[in-house]
Amino acid sequence: MNLLLPIILILPVIVNSQLSCPPNYTLVIDKCLMIIKTPLTHSQAETDCTYNGGTLVNIDSAIINRAVTQFASNAGINKTWIGLFCFENRNTSMCYYDDASGTLLDYNSFASGYPMVDGIYGGCVYMPTTGSLAGKWVSVKCEAESIPAICQMPVTSYDPTCVHNFNGYCYTLSSQLSNLSANFADARKICQDNNSDLVSIHSKREVDYIKSLYRGTIEPVDILLGAQQILPNIYTWVDGYPWEKFDYRDPMDRGAQDIDCLTMNSVTGLWTRAVCDRPLLFVCKRYITGNPSQTEVAPTENPSDFSNCNTTFLMTPGTITSYGYLSTSPLEVNCTWRIVTLGPYRVRLFFTDVDTYNTIYVYNEYGIQIEAVRYSRSVISRSNIVTVSWQGSGKSGYRGFRAVALTY
Repeated sequence: MNLLLPIILILPVIVNSQLSCPPNYTLVIDKCLMIIKTPLTHSQAETDCTYNGGTLVNIDSAIINRAVTQFASNAGINKTWIGLFCFENRNTSMCYYDDASGTLLDYNSFASGYPMVDGIYGGCVYMPTTGSLAGKWVSVKCEAESIPAICQMPVTSYDPTCVHNFNGYCYTLSSQLSNLSANFADARKICQDNNSDLVSIHSKREVDYIKSLYRGTIEPVDILLGAQQILPNIYTWVDGYPWEKFDYRDPMDRGAQDIDCLTMNSVTGLWTRAVCDRPLLFVCKRYITGNPSQTEVAPTENPSDFSNCNTTFLMTPGTITSYGYLSTSPLEVNCTWRIVTLGPYRVRLFFTDVDTYNTIYVYNEYGIQIEAVRYSRSVISRSNIVTVSWQGSGKSGYRGFRAVALTY
């Protein structure tokens, strides 16, 4: 007899009164989960989950795996997408969680022989919840199947006074306060008078959540951020959060270097320079006592050469350049770059400087050309994998190109 079974059966209904979930989400152990019963492709499921700052469900222990399996089967679904994407065959250290918490280390439940990503297989992962494979993980091509999904939002702390509660923080829009718009100094004082500070942003999920607060507005709006430039092109968050942990500035922003404030576009989520004296909409943010402290591990840039020429795995955020970029004596070198991001996102490439004799080609994960780049512009991939190819001509008089890759 399995003595764990009675315990597992009651786990999904255990509720910690100090923890809270958004509307329509259920607290399952320490995760906020919502089932989407409508069969969706992986990209459709990810889009729905990231709509308000969530991801597909992330499973990091045997207890969570059994609880999620039961939660799904109780709802009548026999399989579900999970928040994991793998980049190599049978190498779980190259499987990344959707919530940016890192790679598989201590636990996985892959069926025998998986993950497999080549050929008829793929990097997306689903889990059967009934039958002989219940609770096992299987990797498939992302668009090969349409199945139900389970979304996960960060668990937060209960606060009856907070209208917009996300990941242990309370957000107050300027429309909820006495001043709809204000300049940087006045906006910050208003926030501080309400036991908050101007918003700092720590992750792509938080960008998605703040975008959701303005969804439905007729036109895109600029939202004043709690950041200021302290040295040329070097910023700091006013609440003390380390700036270097997350940077979502628009690489195409050509604003003057002496403009010291930043705004976020409510549609794209990108940050651009703004004059500090300009009255703008703003968001106040305060820490909620008992914050469960959701941890994100920011992917690091590939530590290879400056150009990252012939990189086979460059995780966003990152920068690539032509070999010998800005050199007056360019070399005749062929370069390819395989750029990847976490499962719930696509890759947004900003070609910030293009001066090349030969065209730069961008391919999807199956080697099909999607763009030919001849000038500065941005390109959005169809999935979370993209390849860039460029052949150096060796001709003088061309400085080459530079591109910045961000999650989208």
